[in-house]
Amino acid sequence: MKALFLLALALPLQAAPSDEELLKFVKERAKLERLTPQPVDMAAKVSMLCGADTGRKPEGPHGGAKFLVYGNDSAAMPVFDPWGSFPEGSLLLKEKIGREDGKTQLFTGMLKREKGYFPEVGDWEFFVTDGTVSKITGRGRIANCASCHDDYEKGDYVTKAYASPAQLSGGRIVLHSSTAQVQGEKLQYESKKEKNTLGFWVNPADWASWHFNVAKPGTYSIHVWQGCGKGSGGSEVEMKCAGQSAKFTVEDTGHFQNFKEREVGKITFDKAGPQALEVRALSKPGAAVMDLRQVILVPVK
Repeated sequence: MKALFLLALALPLQAAPSDEELLKFVKERAKLERLTPQPVDMAAKVSMLCGADTGRKPEGPHGGAKFLVYGNDSAAMPVFDPWGSFPEGSLLLKEKIGREDGKTQLFTGMLKREKGYFPEVGDWEFFVTDGTVSKITGRGRIANCASCHDDYEKGDYVTKAYASPAQLSGGRIVLHSSTAQVQGEKLQYESKKEKNTLGFWVNPADWASWHFNVAKPGTYSIHVWQGCGKGSGGSEVEMKCAGQSAKFTVEDTGHFQNFKEREVGKITFDKAGPQALEVRALSKPGAAVMDLRQVILVPVK
């Protein structure tokens, strides 16, 4: 793999945003979606690699770092999908923060480039800025950055371990099937790429839930991505949260993995704080209730 990195580093850089444009993205990160509501602990090995080219001394046993992740609109949703891929132009930004002093040490970024730019790691361009965002200290096909991401082909070379049920800074609350807590006999998260869903819902008594924190009270529309095999539509499903209920009838989409986005109701959060959303079947006239890929709560403006 190292030989491939060195070869890629020698190739000419394709047309891309200027250093000034990338710095502007970092400085104006408040306009991006913040994908981690709270700082996340950074693994010691990653923390050292992430600062290896900055001239900083390695952190001691009581040092280390945390991080926040930001993304532009096209990058936000794929982060929460284990198999999600990112379209060209997606931008992810990581802010590295000292665990003890809380100060920003540096920013590292990933910009999805045109097909063929850096195929060994999904055509991502990497870049690094100093903590004050005064200059780009490195960018391009950076081998040190790529070495941290080449094990994550499944997620389009993006580490998604930090992605959990969360409210983004823009207001959306993302609940992917991979993070659901399942109760019952058969219902389960099916992890294959072609499935990637809550499925095998043949026992209507089974149910699933997500636990998350609401930062912005208000009214939200409930969007579900549901699939249902031919002839198995008609199940009645109830979603319960914050003492409220929304019911809908499952649509036949021709195949259980043919997902359709549907708005199925609204819910109001009167105050900030922890919440749980449950999804339960009230009836099952067909072979299974449905497959459910994700639920997203969207603020009603």
